Amino acid sequence: MADPGSKRGMVFSAASAVLFGVTPAVASRIYSMGGNAVTLTFYRNLMAVPVLLALLGLEGVSLRLTRREAGLLLLMGAGFRVTTTLMLYQSYLYIPTGMATTLHFLYPALTALLCRARFRERLGPWKLFALGLSGLGALCLLELGAGTDPRGVLLASSSALTYACYLIGLDKTALRDMHPHKAACYMGLLNAAAMLAVGLPTHQLRLALPPAALGLSFLLAVSTSFLAVSLLQWGIRLLGASSAALFSMLEPITSVAVGCLALAESVSRRSLLGCALILAGVALTALAGQRQAVEK
Repeated sequence: MADPGSKRGMVFSAASAVLFGVTPAVASRIYSMGGNAVTLTFYRNLMAVPVLLALLGLEGVSLRLTRREAGLLLLMGAGFRVTTTLMLYQSYLYIPTGMATTLHFLYPALTALLCRARFRERLGPWKLFALGLSGLGALCLLELGAGTDPRGVLLASSSALTYACYLIGLDKTALRDMHPHKAACYMGLLNAAAMLAVGLPTHQLRLALPPAALGLSFLLAVSTSFLAVSLLQWGIRLLGASSAALFSMLEPITSVAVGCLALAESVSRRSLLGCALILAGVALTALAGQRQAVEK
């Protein structure tokens, strides 16, 4: 019988990916009301903090940090997660957002390879095959044009590396044992502070948004910076960074599906093939995880 913890880790990681995958469709609505990427990231993270603080108070979780925890949060939050956000959004200036997002999804493969190189984590033939299928699926979603700016490609690809380091940090450091809501709260504060520091001098931060845009921003704050981030940390704790990262490949599939259903976007046969390959990779990861649990 498969380990219940492993099953929960799969569900948590998949649910996190689906919640993140809805973000582009909601973000497009906010952008049409005068918002932008920096403003949305600022509000999305800041608005989640009071919700998280209230939950931590109800759960009786202390906000105190040891020096080690504070240092790790700064490294993982400011060093990797904030850097990921900034590089990914900066890449949008040079290449289409779809291309940038697809390149960013190199991170599951990078996460697995870094875990193998640094921690000698065994991947196994099934996980390697699943990584190959998911990577091939991501390439099917990638559409490189003749005028592709290499600066955008470099920035988006680098965001995949820093996000892989962030996921590994959540798995292999003391942050693994920190309450997910507490970690999400501090990460939200760090991200909001970074967007404030970047947005004010560059005039990209627009604090005055229509009520509808603020309402949608709060919806994203609850669904992503609160729920999705916490679920991802639970998934990493139960599965490990490399397996949880593979389930995160459901995010671009969700984005494609929501774009097609809610925004009437067209989907090419190549994109459908890419989605099918990614789904096959995720399914193989789930089957391999259950098989390992049975063997134990």
